[in-house]
Amino acid sequence: MKNFAFVFFLFATLLTVNAASHQFDKRAATFTPCTDALPGPTVTMTPDLLVAGESANFIVSGTSKYDIRAGLADLRIQLSKLLSGQIAATPIVNPYYQLFNESFPANTPFSIVAPKVDIPSNLTYNYTIEVIIEDELTYGCSMNTFIN
Repeated sequence: MKNFAFVFFLFATLLTVNAASHQFDKRAATFTPCTDALPGPTVTMTPDLLVAGESANFIVSGTSKYDIRAGLADLRIQLSKLLSGQIAATPIVNPYYQLFNESFPANTPFSIVAPKVDIPSNLTYNYTIEVIIEDELTYGCSMNTFIN
């Protein structure tokens, strides 16, 4: 009976340690403004950690100091890889572009959904995502860097 209790305790401990270690692998996508000079729109990404070769959904919202004009302003999502010791990122693929199909006056909330952004199959473990609202001007930029 003592052996059974010891084995049960050991098994329960191993399961707990194994389950707890997976929590450290999860990285939440927290986007921050690209620079202090530009506002950073709020970005929600699903899945929260991109999967190479699959699609992702981006919801981008915020308030712009300028009019966002339908058919002229666009959402640009750029995935770039970071090489060891490199500060600048190298694009992995061409950016995803989506035109705004609705206009938003200055200083009013805007929102745009990119329902199917294809993630390249060669996505590295160290990458940056830039989410930009632009036309001739850049209205806002948010970014997130994933480093494994």
